[in-house]
Amino acid sequence: MQQLTTRGWRKIKSVLYPLPPRARNDYATHVPVLIGVAGMSKVERVLELGCGNYSTKTFLNRSAFPHLKELRSLENDPLWAKTMRLGVEDSRCTIVFTGGPIAEALSTLDLDYFDLIFVDDSATSEQRAATIKAVSALRPQNPWTLIHDYEFEDYQRAAAGFVHRFIFNAYNPETGLVFNLKNERQTDLRQLNQRLKANCTRLDPDDIDGWLRVLRQ
Repeated sequence: MQQLTTRGWRKIKSVLYPLPPRARNDYATHVPVLIGVAGMSKVERVLELGCGNYSTKTFLNRSAFPHLKELRSLENDPLWAKTMRLGVEDSRCTIVFTGGPIAEALSTLDLDYFDLIFVDDSATSEQRAATIKAVSALRPQNPWTLIHDYEFEDYQRAAAGFVHRFIFNAYNPETGLVFNLKNERQTDLRQLNQRLKANCTRLDPDDIDGWLRVLRQ
């Protein structure tokens, strides 16, 4: 039998596992995942790679992340870093501007200091893939790493070095979860994804209050 090419598999995969329609608010599809993950573990320290109106403010929402003590956000767009600093007044949050690629700034950090890493950085997919590869190369054992826009195969390949990988696919764009520590929560992750799918048609992704009611019952 002729070996199936990568391109051929992609075509088959797109037919067997089609993505749902792209969400109206495609910048916020990770928000329910963040809320769900925070309900599964005690998240005190978050490293955010690429700050944003939705993720940054969700992390700082005390109902969504009740245990948060520190949010450190790395941003390499100077204008956006300044905008976010002006819009966020919370002593738990530090927004750090880095002049080069975010991937290059990670070598100075102890990633195992954090409980959760969120990757949604850079203006190009190449730079974000490089960030994901850089996190993977450091092989952090403590944090879970969430990656927005995980439906892109470049991001999935960049995350191949992680021991465990899971896709939350209720919304398009999708959110990936990758980690290296012992996998004891596979059933919980599947159940969370099922609850997201069961409610995604009636709740907008940025409806924090609605998702808190659904996921924290």
